[in-house]
Amino acid sequence: MNSGPTPSTGRKRRTGCVLATGYTGLVAVAGLVRAFTGARPDGFLDLLHLSTFPGSVLVTVGLLYPLALLDTETDPDPDATGNPFASAALVTAGAAVNVLLVYGAVRLTRTLRRAHR
Repeated sequence: MNSGPTPSTGRKRRTGCVLATGYTGLVAVAGLVRAFTGARPDGFLDLLHLSTFPGSVLVTVGLLYPLALLDTETDPDPDATGNPFASAALVTAGAAVNVLLVYGAVRLTRTLRRAHR
């Protein structure tokens, strides 16, 4: 019966995009601030990894470990490279994966709810 998006659906979609962009941007800025301030070992990186869980784990297991298997000189630990921006890239990619996971879960829920009607 519903032929298209209603105004409330468009507003929800816009709010979701703003929240997803804000979350990913906040994590990216926090990672860059850590990199620019010296990237010393502290609890800040642990907090960033916790805020991007499980996305950062999926990026590590799905991308960094296979790359380390292909190149034996590559260390999958971003901080071991000596590049302070590697951890920022990892947590930002983890935040993007989290956004995609939430998007997929919402789409699946909506599809199953429509099929159930």
